[in-house]
Amino acid sequence: MNLTTLLLQIVLTIPLTIILNYFKKKENRRINELLIPSIYIIVVAALLPVVKTNIFLIVIFEIFIRNFYVTNVVNQDKEISNAMFIIESIISIALSLFTYNYFISKVDTVIPDPETIKPFIWFLIIIFVAYLFKISTKDRVIKESKNQKKYKKEQIIIKYAKYKNMYSNIVKSKNTNINNLVYALMIHNDNHNPKITRTFKEYLGLVTKKETPYSIMQIPSFNKIKDEEGIELTITNFEKKLKNTKLNETSQIDKLLETYEPSEKEDILAYYEIIKEFQNK
Repeated sequence: MNLTTLLLQIVLTIPLTIILNYFKKKENRRINELLIPSIYIIVVAALLPVVKTNIFLIVIFEIFIRNFYVTNVVNQDKEISNAMFIIESIISIALSLFTYNYFISKVDTVIPDPETIKPFIWFLIIIFVAYLFKISTKDRVIKESKNQKKYKKEQIIIKYAKYKNMYSNIVKSKNTNINNLVYALMIHNDNHNPKITRTFKEYLGLVTKKETPYSIMQIPSFNKIKDEEGIELTITNFEKKLKNTKLNETSQIDKLLETYEPSEKEDILAYYEIIKEFQNK
């Protein structure tokens, strides 16, 4: 190796120092500082074959220059003289030596020929196709999810229209929030206990004389309660809870649903919001 090559390698430590200093402020700082020097000498060997001989010296020069700069120019002895810096420097030099001995020095040029690069190109093609498949699958899942939500929303609106047609003469509280919540509860209860299930349970309750949830509002009782009676009782109970209170809409709904389980409350609130949105159209 001649003097010109050595001087070029010393000059080429400057870009490496700049790069390392930039990545020092990023995440995974230590991984960057260990791997970047080896990647750097591969790139330099590919672009400037004239400095390929013993190119690992660039990494060693960079460490000594950085040591000199930090300790003598910015006076940060603690940063440069600690055990971690020494360990990182040794690993970095070892990696660059390995890269030079087993990747750079054994070939005439670091730039791969077309035959060598073919498997890599096919690897990239496979990765790209897999990525496209993943994206298309993700888009399909999102689209299906949106369609399901839309379908569910339409079903809720249909049920709301049905119950409003049936019970609008009963659901007429002065508090609109109560009215909307009652309809939301009807939808929730019917989804979890369809009419055929409710009828069967009510029949068993009448036979066994045990307390049983009656009506579409699922009110526990020892005596049969019709749907209309259950709705009226629910509205009366809600109005009593909110009597003489000055709560905003959210607080009102929270108070009226305080006895429900979190999962049930979440469903009911979702139905409530859909009903409100439909009314505002």
